[in-house]
Amino acid sequence: MSHTAQFLTKRIVLIFVIITGCTLLGCSLFDKRPSAHASMAKINKQKLFFAPYDNVWRAAHAVIKYPIAQENQDTGIIETEYIKGVDGWLPPGTTKPPSSGIRYKLTFTFAKGTAEGRESTRVTIDKKMEILRDFFSDPEPIESDGLEEKILFYRIERELVILEALKKAQ
Repeated sequence: MSHTAQFLTKRIVLIFVIITGCTLLGCSLFDKRPSAHASMAKINKQKLFFAPYDNVWRAAHAVIKYPIAQENQDTGIIETEYIKGVDGWLPPGTTKPPSSGIRYKLTFTFAKGTAEGRESTRVTIDKKMEILRDFFSDPEPIESDGLEEKILFYRIERELVILEALKKAQ
């Protein structure tokens, strides 16, 4: 084998090793969890509001800042479109943006009824998160840390308190 052929063979092997190493390393760069809060215990994703169904529905609409994919007040469902992790809500104190492969959508489910002899509405928020590793593989589901859901419940509650205060002021 000539010196030039040996040199080319070594170069081709070196290029193959570099490409294989970069490919394997690139797959491990994606985060499995969206934030540092992922180790928090799973919170309850339901909350009971002692308010009429229509008021809770309007309050939820006031706090949802994402595009809505579908909604039906008769069945009690509001579903957002998929939101990229970098465009969505970030917990306070987050120093780095989430992986660009993370996306999620929120599904609000409303149920009216009575509790403790009072009219009430139960709201369930399901945050379906997934990570897209590449163009070819299916999205992998990941667990939500529960913080955004907790914030949304708080905002709905505040909207209901404001509505009640405005009613009393009139």
